[in-house]
Amino acid sequence: GVFGEVSVYYGVVEAQGRGSLHIHLIIWINGGLSPIEIKQRCESEPGWAQKLTSWYNDVFSQSIPEDTHEYIRTEGMYKRQPVMSRPLNPSNSDFWPRFNQDLRDVLENSGMIHEHNDTCYKHLPKNLRSLRDENKDCRFQLPRVISEETHFDDDGNVVLRCNNGYVNGHNPLIIAAQRCNMDVKPIGSGTVAMAMFQYVGNYTIKFSLDTAFVFSALCAAIKALAEKPPMDIDGEIDGIEKSRQFLIKAANKLIAKRELSSQQMASKLIGKPSCYTNRTYPIFYWSGMLR
Repeated sequence: GVFGEVSVYYGVVEAQGRGSLHIHLIIWINGGLSPIEIKQRCESEPGWAQKLTSWYNDVFSQSIPEDTHEYIRTEGMYKRQPVMSRPLNPSNSDFWPRFNQDLRDVLENSGMIHEHNDTCYKHLPKNLRSLRDENKDCRFQLPRVISEETHFDDDGNVVLRCNNGYVNGHNPLIIAAQRCNMDVKPIGSGTVAMAMFQYVGNYTIKFSLDTAFVFSALCAAIKALAEKPPMDIDGEIDGIEKSRQFLIKAANKLIAKRELSSQQMASKLIGKPSCYTNRTYPIFYWSGMLR
């Protein structure tokens, strides 16, 4: 594949607010080394280090393709025509001469070149938003620092070549073929790896509920208990049991009212999985083990 020989992959499909599906994917490369091993080998074998940085440059890009110009849209042309058009045919003699410009056209029309908006600062306190520094307070940590060459910093972390700090990390061949938004990055440290596993793990169990559904579920639970409240042996309303039943009823109704998009339903009906991996996992009965 474009990343090399893949040992393991694990990906979770998520639906955006508008329902469209996308995947969060972690890939393990066969024979991959730890950050410490990479640093030690780079220091002892300069030739190997050069091969490694060449691989990074081939697989990951954070730059505008060289010798290209901005996308020119003529009157009457569909707004995102490069995204909706077919990829270039690799069999054609003009494939490589046209490749860089086609890649840039797709980057510009698939949201791959970042533009600051309110989403970038949604975690800032409201009283500080008017004082925000657009290039420092963006939660996506963009723009990046410009780097002429891929290299390793003093801590052993890889710094990818970057000629434009607003370009999302991408694989040129995947972008050119799939013509869609993507964000790809090498996991170069244990801290980043743990963060990515937690991120994907959260998406594995995540489901979205609209605020209206939450309140309707709570109202239904309150109504059900009001109509038939639990009684103790003296015929009085049992406050503790009422609270317990309220939590159970509310939780059950929230789960029953889980919001699914039409894309999720269509994907399920045609047999597409919500998780992609080349590994199998046994069923583990956690509650039974605790008992």
